[in-house]
Amino acid sequence: MTRQRGWDIVTGPGITALGIAAARGVESSRPDALIDDPFALAFARAVDSPVPFPLRWPEPGEPVSDRQAQTLHTSRFIGVRSRFYDDFVQDALRAGIRQAVLLAAGLDTRAYRLDWPAEATVYELDQPRVVAFKNEVLQRERARPRCRRVTVGIDLRNEWAAALAAGGFSPDAPTVWVAEGLLGYLSPDAEKKLLERVTACSAPGSRLALDRFGSLAAVTADLERLRARSGLDASSLFNLEPRPHPVQWLRPRGWTVREDDDATVARRYDRDLTDPFTGQDSRPWQDTRFLTADLARA
Repeated sequence: MTRQRGWDIVTGPGITALGIAAARGVESSRPDALIDDPFALAFARAVDSPVPFPLRWPEPGEPVSDRQAQTLHTSRFIGVRSRFYDDFVQDALRAGIRQAVLLAAGLDTRAYRLDWPAEATVYELDQPRVVAFKNEVLQRERARPRCRRVTVGIDLRNEWAAALAAGGFSPDAPTVWVAEGLLGYLSPDAEKKLLERVTACSAPGSRLALDRFGSLAAVTADLERLRARSGLDASSLFNLEPRPHPVQWLRPRGWTVREDDDATVARRYDRDLTDPFTGQDSRPWQDTRFLTADLARA
């Protein structure tokens, strides 16, 4: 990915945040929805997107173009991914963690739609203009967070730990970290620095979840198929440089790591990733691996 100084909600990675919000809205409209995001469509409707995203699942027999079919197929994967991270966060809360950090939070609304203990705090980090857009829409919707919510407008390629601490974050308390759909945008060096900062800010008992690309050859083919069918040219947004597996950095520093592929995670929720419009076993999104890690207690 070409290094950009920053972006808003319709440029760079911002447009993918908008598309993912629309996908969460589509998933929420399905009869077998894995999530319920009542604010997702407010984001999609608040701006003129250069890419026309479907906003609901079609009725039986309703005609769907090939471009719409690809985007709708993708929304089923976003439903799986969103539910995976929802469950991860709520499992951490049940274990007693009261501090959550959403890295590159985008238009995520977990602070508003999940059940949180009253004393919990959620820190959301993303580009300043993305944060501003998100806060403006949520304020207009009169949305109320279900916990203490702190937003930090910062580029994650910069030194964000100090800004996080200024918002009240405590590195001495266990934290649940979420890096949903983030690593694919980062260079190998930026990914390493991110993991270093997360570890430096993590007390024993902290938890981390992220997803990463699997086969880079498969991802390249997936992105080309996505461009051809949906019109979204995401290839310029992602960094496909080879890099070490995150486990090679995490395990020697005390993290216990588990990894599952996207099909395994989908089956966990009784969903396969077959294209419902063509019946073909074609990926709805990039070849994805989901990783969770626990930092050993002292």
